Amino acid sequence: MSENGSQRASLWRGPVSAWVALMLLFAANLGSAYLPLGVGNVALNVAIAAVMAVVLAVFLMDLRNSILLVRIVAIAGFFWTVLMFTLTFSDYLGRN
Repeated sequence: MSENGSQRASLWRGPVSAWVALMLLFAANLGSAYLPLGVGNVALNVAIAAVMAVVLAVFLMDLRNSILLVRIVAIAGFFWTVLMFTLTFSDYLGRN
């Protein structure tokens, strides 16, 4: 009976720790919005958002235990997203 309880505890440990990390990062993101950092605010919030995305990918998408092909597809999707944001923002900034 105790073996079944330890399996349940280990099953929930990953998602709960990821949720706690995401909530702490959210609190840091919210708190940094009220700091007068100027342009540094945007950089800090983007960095926090990037860490949130890494936490989601590694823990909730279970990329740390996946096969190599799944990791390659996830990395390709990430670079495709970066490319699309770069093209979108360069078009937006290039207009008058």
